[in-house]
Amino acid sequence: MPPHSGILHGTIIDQFIACGKSRDVAHELGSRIWLALLDNLEDNHDTFSLLKRLAQEGDVFLPYPYTRSAKVQWRVFEKLFTDFRDCFNHVDYYDMLACAKARFQPIPSSWLGY
Repeated sequence: MPPHSGILHGTIIDQFIACGKSRDVAHELGSRIWLALLDNLEDNHDTFSLLKRLAQEGDVFLPYPYTRSAKVQWRVFEKLFTDFRDCFNHVDYYDMLACAKARFQPIPSSWLGY
């Protein structure tokens, strides 16, 4: 099993802090990297599996600035529910929807409707 994505995110943050960036700037730059990565993933089964894993991981135990930003978490769910909706089976779709509802209120109607 690959390591938790929070380790990679923390390493990105630490590198920016080591270069003299403030915690807030490091967090913002790390978030930009994640958003660029998510926006440039191919639409295939491996990406679907990766996005599901990122959505299920959560990062409640990581302190700021090491948590992934709400923008990044939102983009993960947005890609799952728009670009990969057809890849879900019925049970997985509702499990992911429950994860999204636990993090975001309200959720967009475009995410609904399996």
